[in-house]
Amino acid sequence: MRFINLGSRQDASHYVAIEMFKEIHYNKCTLLGLATGGTMKDVYLKLVELLQVNHTDISCLETFNLDEYFMLDKNDPNSYMTYMKQHLFDKIGMKESQFHLPDNDEIDVEEDNEAYDQAIREKGPLHIQLLGIGENGHIGFNEPGTPFNSKTRLVDLTETTIAANSRYFEDEEEVPTKAISMGIDTILSSERIILLALGEKKAEIMAKLYSMKAPDELIPASSLLTHKNVEIVMDNATARLIKR
Repeated sequence: MRFINLGSRQDASHYVAIEMFKEIHYNKCTLLGLATGGTMKDVYLKLVELLQVNHTDISCLETFNLDEYFMLDKNDPNSYMTYMKQHLFDKIGMKESQFHLPDNDEIDVEEDNEAYDQAIREKGPLHIQLLGIGENGHIGFNEPGTPFNSKTRLVDLTETTIAANSRYFEDEEEVPTKAISMGIDTILSSERIILLALGEKKAEIMAKLYSMKAPDELIPASSLLTHKNVEIVMDNATARLIKR
């Protein structure tokens, strides 16, 4: 795992966008794993700009998202489908056949999850998997205690994660308590992983991750220690507790 502090939130976000842009621009049939959330908004804003000014051909681009809230209408303003359409898919003209999010209804849940993993295996590996990180070390919605051999599945969200997500909902009772998430094993099957961590709230978990010598299932992000090509990108606020 390689750690890099790029100073400002904007510079860190732009670096990640540039790395993703280069992969798409030079590899026409790029396969990307995508993440959502406030951390990623500037990444997608810059990525869209770069793709447009370079007139990059995205007709063969294909993406798989990390997760989706369980039983939330995909047209809901707070769904990850809506987020991705607003921040990336619609802006660069991706067709529905080019992007994939986990099926989040209650029909054939296990079969749908297995099919999602199977599609990634058949088309993959993912060239770049983009990740954020939760304050408790979760990646995707793989909460502490998740086995490292986990696949895409239905998960219960912790109170910490539900509280963090509540800022996006008008009523706290509307915040989903379950989600469909790529498993850790699915994430680790990617060729390259870029984790972007921004802000003071992530400083404690990043300092802990930086000091770890061995993976621990109580900190899901520590599974990345077992991968050969992982880059952790931070800003000053996130890196402030790391002692080099």
